[in-house]
Amino acid sequence: MRPLFSAPSDVLLRNLTARTSVVVAAILILAKLIAFFKTGSIALLSSLIDSGVDLLASIITVYGVAAASRPPDKDHRFGHGKAEALAAIAQAAFIVGTSILLSIEAIQRFVSPQPLRNLETGYAVMGLAIFLTALLLALQSYTVARTKSLAIASDRLHYIGDILINLSVIATLYFQAQLHVDWIDPVFALFIAAAMVWGALRIGRKALDVLMDAELPEKNRKDILKRALGVAGVWGIHDLRTRFDGEHCFIEMHVEMDTTIDLKAAQNISEEVLKAVHEKYPAADVQIHQDPAGLQEERLDNLIEKNDM
Repeated sequence: MRPLFSAPSDVLLRNLTARTSVVVAAILILAKLIAFFKTGSIALLSSLIDSGVDLLASIITVYGVAAASRPPDKDHRFGHGKAEALAAIAQAAFIVGTSILLSIEAIQRFVSPQPLRNLETGYAVMGLAIFLTALLLALQSYTVARTKSLAIASDRLHYIGDILINLSVIATLYFQAQLHVDWIDPVFALFIAAAMVWGALRIGRKALDVLMDAELPEKNRKDILKRALGVAGVWGIHDLRTRFDGEHCFIEMHVEMDTTIDLKAAQNISEEVLKAVHEKYPAADVQIHQDPAGLQEERLDNLIEKNDM
């Protein structure tokens, strides 16, 4: 019997990773808050705000991962996988909102520039942030590769950006001090705000695809059709539908068979189709409708073709 939902070990790994990101984000917020008050850098403030977003996003991820990991129940017979996509949407909304606030603060710094101070503290905190974030990214990368978690993948995107942001903050502090100008700090903050919005749009689009039951990529659909049509006794395939809920994929198809075979033979063919699909998609929930070849009926494929004209 193929597993339709994640193994317990994968669930534990996702939960551990989600909670670790919360701890890391909380440590970085405290360190960056101290560094901001000591340096007065708006660039460091942008990194602080970004860590605040990461903390909220990580808390949401903890909830989303926990909810998505719950097995099906009588009210949610398809499982709870879309909870991760809802968490990702909430993350994107938080990111956009904080980016707007950061942009406002950066523009105010153009109007009323402030000199930087205690740069050594800023360098030390950014170094700590890079080290802790790199360790977290290693754990998140392993978890995403093993479990395909959408929420943790979204969370990981934040922290990849954090590495670049922290490196850029160090460069900003250095060059502004060396060149004795006031505009580098707020310009960098505006750049970070724009990058955060761009990342949020990517996260939101991927999550919306899950929530709106978008089809799997065309290459996957073609692969599924090829595998099904390669089974002896299959005369044709129509009305193939696929979707991914953030936890696993659902595949539904109508398999056309010889009209003269009995029900047991038709079931055997269906089992072979299942095996062929599960070779590539072992955790997929595959539903097969057995149709006699040549049956005249209203088909989804025809409706879609008509609507696309």
